[in-house]
Amino acid sequence: MNNQIIKISEIANLLDINYYGIDSDIDGLNLCNREIISNSVVSYISSEKFISNGISNTKIRGLFVTKEVYEVILKKEGFKRDIAFFIVDYPEVEFYKLHEILYSRTSFYKKFNFESVLGQNCIIHPTSVIEDGVIIGNNVRIGANSVIKKGTVINDNTVVGSCTVIGAEGFQLIYDEFNVPFTVTHVGGTYIGKNVLINDNCTISNALFEGNVIIDDNCKIDSQVHIGHNCKIGKNSVITGNSLLMGTVELKENVWIAPSATVSNKCVVHNNSFVGSMSLVANNISENSRVCGIPAIPVDEYIKIIVQQKKIIKNGRENSKNNK
Repeated sequence: MNNQIIKISEIANLLDINYYGIDSDIDGLNLCNREIISNSVVSYISSEKFISNGISNTKIRGLFVTKEVYEVILKKEGFKRDIAFFIVDYPEVEFYKLHEILYSRTSFYKKFNFESVLGQNCIIHPTSVIEDGVIIGNNVRIGANSVIKKGTVINDNTVVGSCTVIGAEGFQLIYDEFNVPFTVTHVGGTYIGKNVLINDNCTISNALFEGNVIIDDNCKIDSQVHIGHNCKIGKNSVITGNSLLMGTVELKENVWIAPSATVSNKCVVHNNSFVGSMSLVANNISENSRVCGIPAIPVDEYIKIIVQQKKIIKNGRENSKNNK
């Protein structure tokens, strides 16, 4: 990320609050139950069930917590971590307020403020928009009215169709202390590998805090697909029309998502798996699986349920006729 460094004490000054613990250097923000790239981050704990996530990860050096959660942590046997605590009434709200302040008022975050780099033999339609802070490799084609936003990297031999947005700001909605919703600025990037096809009218989001949304080499994405923030799409995967990947979804390699399927946030679909049309993936899918349905289950189980339902309907109709 190459973020600037800020100290815990500087964060306390920005928010006009106190802190308790070590005045560490901080180079990132992230959620305590997500993969953390930076070396030293600030996060938050909104309830006791997330305490283990917050205090077990040695990359977390600062935590927003309530007084109640702080007292529980202090009582934990053997707790000796060098974490600084910001004790507040609304940890999630204060955490995101800090994020917005760091983005809007400081140079903490990398903002991709450089002239875009364009490789050789590219075909870019004159109606497309390439923002500053974009890197495009060789032999890339971009269709009419597509927008490539800052923080995006597109590698060699990739094709982007018409009316597609790559690096669109992801959607993270938080409710403040007055129960008023506000959206969160996304500061990460979007990485598109080699030999990728992204067809027309797609939206590929960027990452919320660190790193990139990743679409790896040789992936093929049909029209009308939405890929949310923090997603990772493994090599050779296929996502067909009208499918939706919610935030922090991971598709491993050689995955096939059939038309109009939805994969719920944080779900992982492992190697060589197939998700049927109009399915809802609500849990992780193991390797070499074929699933379908709402929620998605193995195809064999789904067929058995359909057969049983047909038998029940048939028996019901026969019983109805016999009782007349």
